[in-house]
Amino acid sequence: MHLPTNHTESLAELSQRIRDIASDIFATLTPHTGEITLAASDDLFAEQKNSQVFLLRAGQVQCQMAAKTIVCCEPGDLLGLPRTLSLPSAVFSASEDITVQPIERDELIKHVCSDANRQKLWSYYLIARLSWYQQALALEIRKEFHPNAGFLHFSGGDTIIRQGDEADLVYTLLEGHAEAVCDGVTVGQINRDEIFGALAVFTGQRRMADVVATTDCTVLTVRKEEFIELVEHQPHICIGLIEEMADKIKGLNSQLRDQH
Repeated sequence: MHLPTNHTESLAELSQRIRDIASDIFATLTPHTGEITLAASDDLFAEQKNSQVFLLRAGQVQCQMAAKTIVCCEPGDLLGLPRTLSLPSAVFSASEDITVQPIERDELIKHVCSDANRQKLWSYYLIARLSWYQQALALEIRKEFHPNAGFLHFSGGDTIIRQGDEADLVYTLLEGHAEAVCDGVTVGQINRDEIFGALAVFTGQRRMADVVATTDCTVLTVRKEEFIELVEHQPHICIGLIEEMADKIKGLNSQLRDQH
């Protein structure tokens, strides 16, 4: 398993350790039911029994809570343990078909308890998972309270912003040139030192156009919460943004007149 963002080397190593322990635990287990394939779904286990856990054999699975992806699961990960105990549980989704090995909770417990070494391994497994989530939570808290701007690099032809995506960042083009493209039609140019992506942040709408790098680009990204806070403390920033937006709207109006 790994985080959607900010996945550190220590978390990656711990994830592999967790999968290795799970592999040792399940190596001698022969489940009563065979592997199954589940079709892509927003709730993979909605129709499955609550008494089962699922060992992911093939495919990628997103673990979501409150409609937010918090963990991405990989082959070798064990899914759904809390739901077998009627505990608050995440929702698992996948954009493509996956293969899982269902295991009855009682079958798993019996297998673990029948051997002292497996009992020890199971303890290690649970402790390692707890440690993983503690580290992940620490990263999330650090991101929340100590956010930092970031630099991203794009090659010519790369998509910087994708139409329809949620607006979570504001961008400043430090080097290069890009174009705004709406439904396949170029609607604007983005030049060096220009701020872009702010309108959707202000309005709360999804991205209204793609932004595509026409040359190699370097951009500075700022999280929307930081940017809004910056504007609140430095309202003069809005003046330049409003002027730029007004110029773009004027240019779009001219294009529409020319087309008619």
